[in-house]
Amino acid sequence: MITTENLSYKYKNEKKEILKNVSVHFEKGDFCAIIGPNGSGKTTLLKVLARILPTNHNIIINNKNLDKLKTRDIAKNIAYVPQYNDSLFNFSVFDTVMMGRNPHQNRWETFSSKDKEIVMEALEMTHLVNIQNKFTDQLSGGERQRVLIARAIAQNTPIFLLDEPLSNLDITHQFEIMDILSQLNENQKITILIVVHNLSIINQYAKKILMLKNGKVFRYGELKNVFNPENIKNLFDLPERLSVDMSGNITKNSNF
Repeated sequence: MITTENLSYKYKNEKKEILKNVSVHFEKGDFCAIIGPNGSGKTTLLKVLARILPTNHNIIINNKNLDKLKTRDIAKNIAYVPQYNDSLFNFSVFDTVMMGRNPHQNRWETFSSKDKEIVMEALEMTHLVNIQNKFTDQLSGGERQRVLIARAIAQNTPIFLLDEPLSNLDITHQFEIMDILSQLNENQKITILIVVHNLSIINQYAKKILMLKNGKVFRYGELKNVFNPENIKNLFDLPERLSVDMSGNITKNSNF
């Protein structure tokens, strides 16, 4: 489904590589959490996979070289949900989610009843139906984040790349969104790569985990084989005064 070999990346005018020889393979239907310290390359990896950041390295998506695909074809294969920001254009919630249907339309073609049906399903899944006529500048941070996820759902792609989609949601909506993603993964076999900081949520939903540290693959594999206190402590260089349990909860050691 997705394969990278010795993928490296650095930004213009910077000497330091953000990604260093990253080789990973994701199968169809994987639900993989990507974790690591700040600056470890998590966001950069997703942007490279979505070709927001072009690279000369070979990236294979569905047996095709990503660099050879047209922008529309990429958008039919990959839905990218960025970190929350204030750069959403001020359209209604409905119209913003409808933008997810653009890759499936010919130029100047109007949206069909099928498109509207798909958008309404996305709004229902993300609990946005009651505010579909509101404009995005009237929404809370959490609501705006759910709009971005609804737009990705409406895009109807086999791959979701999500960069910290839970960062502006309260705990109830965090679990709602993860439930939605889990259903899409289980029922439609959508491949999901998600950057998340809440380790306990990762433990409850992810099937695989990719740990990045200093731009390199620190650990990668099935959750049951990789997600453990020792790897988490070493990944984040946690001091002795902090303890990690098997669920990923980090607490202060009572001895300190």
